[in-house]
Amino acid sequence: MALITDMTQSNTLDVLDLPDAISRYRAQGWNVLTIRPADDPYEATLQSTDGAIIRLRRTPIVVSRAEASDAGHTGRASMTYRDLIPGRWDGRFIASHIAVPNGGDIPDDVHYHDVTFQFLAVRTGWVDVLYEGQGDTIRMNPGDIVLQPPGIRHRVLATSPGFDIIEIGCPADHLTNFDHEMALPNGVYGDHAWGGQQFVFSTPGDFSEGWDHPGFSSDDSGIGAATNGIVEVRRVRTSQQSRVCELSPFEFRFIFVMDGDIDVTAIGGASYHLTSGDSIALPPVAEATIAHGSQDATLLDVLVPQMAAS
Repeated sequence: MALITDMTQSNTLDVLDLPDAISRYRAQGWNVLTIRPADDPYEATLQSTDGAIIRLRRTPIVVSRAEASDAGHTGRASMTYRDLIPGRWDGRFIASHIAVPNGGDIPDDVHYHDVTFQFLAVRTGWVDVLYEGQGDTIRMNPGDIVLQPPGIRHRVLATSPGFDIIEIGCPADHLTNFDHEMALPNGVYGDHAWGGQQFVFSTPGDFSEGWDHPGFSSDDSGIGAATNGIVEVRRVRTSQQSRVCELSPFEFRFIFVMDGDIDVTAIGGASYHLTSGDSIALPPVAEATIAHGSQDATLLDVLVPQMAAS
């Protein structure tokens, strides 16, 4: 069973089982140089007899199920957060399912985030948001996606009852800063970049055949171009014509089932039936495939290349 994928550019090997990988390398004569943390290791460096050094990094497949999880916890601005990647791949990525069950006004202030990337995708209901340089209130509806470039000021105003949204960012532990000087709205900037990225407000468009296999259709949000390839975000639909397809490996691949259901099979034959509200985070070593479930599905597909995530 191949548990390791070679990332030669960074000399880092993502592994599903760190103790097993260390044992395999030690059996081949490699010595462990460092490990951290001692109580629950997620990373180790090893050296071969000829002096080569590699870093082993624990990166598990993470499945989050809507029905099996708890109700979440209260986070910023009194919104309810459900962590979709517990452990957060050792600080690399965070994915949250955010809900405002009762709706209404949100006690928010103008703020911004210190991130490499961050975007949001509405699942149900609507939310009114103000963004720096984007004019008056933007109402996001189901299927809408917004890229929040690093440092863009914004403020959440109100949501409908039963509103929920998916938020994904990198790194996991990032700072939220409040700006008590800027008032929003503040007009329209035109062509402007924050941290080298453009603001994106994407609504569902024409789904085209292709994705990773015929029978699946996809709709590009434009976030890949706006972030210069740091992250790509696509809406994907399955149909009765969808067949089993191999998912291309990425440093980080995250799929959230907006509605419907799918079947995902990973390395070693591990199989996951995902329904509405479920998600899966896949490292490149997972070697996963996806297939149509019992119903047509709409998916949020997130792709981060290795170089962008390092």
